[in-house]
Amino acid sequence: MKTLLLENILTAMNIRPNNKQKGIQIQTVTDDRSEIRSHTLFFRRNNREVPVEMIKRYKNVFIVTDTPFSNMERLNLEQIIMVKDLKDSFFKFTSYYRHLFNIPVVAVTGTCGKSTTKEMLKHILEETHNVQATISSKNADYYNLPYLMGIDENTDVAIFETAVSKKGDMTESCKYFYPTIGIMTMIDVDHTDKIQSFDDYLAEKAKIMQGMNNEGTLILNRDDPYLSSLDTSQFKGEIITFGKNRDATFRIKKYQYHSSGMIFWIEYKQWELNGYIPGLGEHNVYNAAASLAAAASLGVDLHNAVKRLSTYHHMGSHFQIMEGRNQVTLVDDTWKSNPASLRKGLETLSRIALPFQRKIAVLGRMASLGKYADEEYEKAGQLLGNLGIDVLVTKGFIAKDFAKPAIEAGVNAKNVYHFSDADEMKRFFDSFLRPNDIVYFKTGGDDSDFDETIEYLKR
Repeated sequence: MKTLLLENILTAMNIRPNNKQKGIQIQTVTDDRSEIRSHTLFFRRNNREVPVEMIKRYKNVFIVTDTPFSNMERLNLEQIIMVKDLKDSFFKFTSYYRHLFNIPVVAVTGTCGKSTTKEMLKHILEETHNVQATISSKNADYYNLPYLMGIDENTDVAIFETAVSKKGDMTESCKYFYPTIGIMTMIDVDHTDKIQSFDDYLAEKAKIMQGMNNEGTLILNRDDPYLSSLDTSQFKGEIITFGKNRDATFRIKKYQYHSSGMIFWIEYKQWELNGYIPGLGEHNVYNAAASLAAAASLGVDLHNAVKRLSTYHHMGSHFQIMEGRNQVTLVDDTWKSNPASLRKGLETLSRIALPFQRKIAVLGRMASLGKYADEEYEKAGQLLGNLGIDVLVTKGFIAKDFAKPAIEAGVNAKNVYHFSDADEMKRFFDSFLRPNDIVYFKTGGDDSDFDETIEYLKR
């Protein structure tokens, strides 16, 4: 964080500082009580209790609040910054802080591919730029303030995932980051437990354009049916597309599977970019194309960018291939499970499996589908049969819903199994697996039973 003067912060929030509030440096701005130290400005969001006794041990701690709190009389009067509307004051501060820095800020959104695209772009840039970015897949809204405060005088570019799990998420994220470049990877059913209509979910994602004030650069997946039909008539900036469509700005001409990654050929203007990206699956070529489009917008030499991608280290549990015991291949794809990511994972599994390998899918629940759950489990079950999955193992009550449509689509009912915990799965695999099997694990949300079983089956 850039050290600030309290009086400048207060002025930005339309508050006139008093004499005792002038000349004081603020080195931490937070809404997390555990982060309060000397020279801290604490926004009391959610009306949680203020740790007054702890604060008294520090120097120059100030609390922004719109309601009184217990023992506030034990603090000095100048430490209490009482406002009419805490949320309004908070976002006046985020706007003030963000606009202290004239740097490009990239916001990455979409149903799948956000984290990987962000990590690819970060890898391209960090050799020559000081990059502030989302950590791994930690993109929940409570990370936004710490990510914003991670920008300082040394930051050259920032890259943030702007996730959507409920209405208002996109608008709020943009009030932290004010992105200048927006990337939309692809759209499919997800988070329709809280956003009950898929159309509303798509509309929420599309609010990234409003969050950019309809200016800057928008990067879209030209092959995605929802994004290709998105209403961009109000967007006044530059639109760049990527995909296999012949009209895409970054056109994916072809790709090949190669050991643990993908060789690709992308056409952009007069150039043909030929490169390699670690990580299997067509979707990773799309992620690479999106990251290259963003890199070009940031003025990066594309031949150097392609070269950097070849040294990218793929994220764990994102179709991560590992060697199991007794010549069994394990695929850990357990970072998340929604219809799109499961479909991409199963298609990649089917693509890389050799004819003599039994394809075994071990599936937990798909998360956050709401009213679309029955339809999406039906589609996924049919896909299991259509792709020739040999064995289906489901874990957990909800995941049972994969079985019936899978059997109807051609999976042998004798090769469909269901378990409730890791011990049951481990005992089953001890007697069931044979050399050359390939076992694919996929589940939604954290499930330690999957982690435990994968660890047990490793070589």
